[in-house]
Amino acid sequence: MTAAIRPPAQTATRTRRAMPVRAALEWAFGTECARLDHDEIEAVGGTGWRSYGMEYVALERAQLGTRVDVSRGRSSPHDDAELIATVVRNTLPWYAATMVADLARAGRTPDWMPDARPRLKPEDWTVNRWGRHAKTADAAMLGVEGWQPVPRRNRKGVIVHDAVRFTPCHWDPTPAQIAAARRAWLDWWGYLLAVQAALKGADLTRIEVTRDMPPMRPWG
Repeated sequence: MTAAIRPPAQTATRTRRAMPVRAALEWAFGTECARLDHDEIEAVGGTGWRSYGMEYVALERAQLGTRVDVSRGRSSPHDDAELIATVVRNTLPWYAATMVADLARAGRTPDWMPDARPRLKPEDWTVNRWGRHAKTADAAMLGVEGWQPVPRRNRKGVIVHDAVRFTPCHWDPTPAQIAAARRAWLDWWGYLLAVQAALKGADLTRIEVTRDMPPMRPWG
């Protein structure tokens, strides 16, 4: 009699979906509707930075789950989504964590003002039968220093002083506005880098955060 040969037991392998940090955040806050745990005292009295390790994050994971909106018609977020929210909360200052979460929830990035260039534009316009023209002003009336009326003789030989006309202009957008938008992008990029590093040590079961990042300076 020949003994029956049994196939080796099949071990269930746990596969995780690879995601860049931005996609992981959008999945956690947008798809799974995870929410941040707001520490009222810390938000008012401190910067929001914490030096806790992943052991503390694991303990906070359960606490965050009790504060998620589980009203009728909405299921609880996935455990990985709750853990991602906890990592964001404990890695970034509160103002940065809320910005990152809000952008991820909306599937957006900071507006770095693509193709923006400072342009000099008239302050006001006038429209007449000849079309639309930039409105001018009298330099002397506006108190512009260094501009004096130009003397000349009219047809009768009388000396008159013609007003110096100019077009008031402004920069739109201003270089400061463009620089602020680019600075906001760099801040957001740095926040994502910090979260990416923190998530590398997190015990995520469904996803694996890759090293892919958005471009650091998309404006070139």
